[in-house]
Amino acid sequence: MPGGVVVLASLVVAAVLLAASFGLRGAPRRRLARAGAVLGAISLAPAALLVVYVFGEDSYRGNGITRWEAYRSPSGGALGEMFVLSIASMCACAALLVYAGLSGRARLMRGTALVGALASLVLLTATTIGFTAN
Repeated sequence: MPGGVVVLASLVVAAVLLAASFGLRGAPRRRLARAGAVLGAISLAPAALLVVYVFGEDSYRGNGITRWEAYRSPSGGALGEMFVLSIASMCACAALLVYAGLSGRARLMRGTALVGALASLVLLTATTIGFTAN
């Protein structure tokens, strides 16, 4: 899978979450529950693609070596930590979006969607580029 697919997915998810953070003002409780479930599932998509990309075969080196083995520096470097932080932040975002939707907390949902959009835009994109350009 090319790295551009992961970057494109993270940009699309960032745009959707950003639009949701401004579009859920005054939404009824039933709409918040559905929005929380949908946004939670959507926010997990780039994280899943990043996992597949990082643990997939490195097309540059071949020989069955993964990008995790090829690009992550065992002595220093923050690429491994960035990967873990990227996955953890998007999972936490998804869990908070679902919780906010089920509990009817529109402010929490808007704030979480905004932070999730920033995490997807900045952290996931930078991590993907790091595993591509190293």
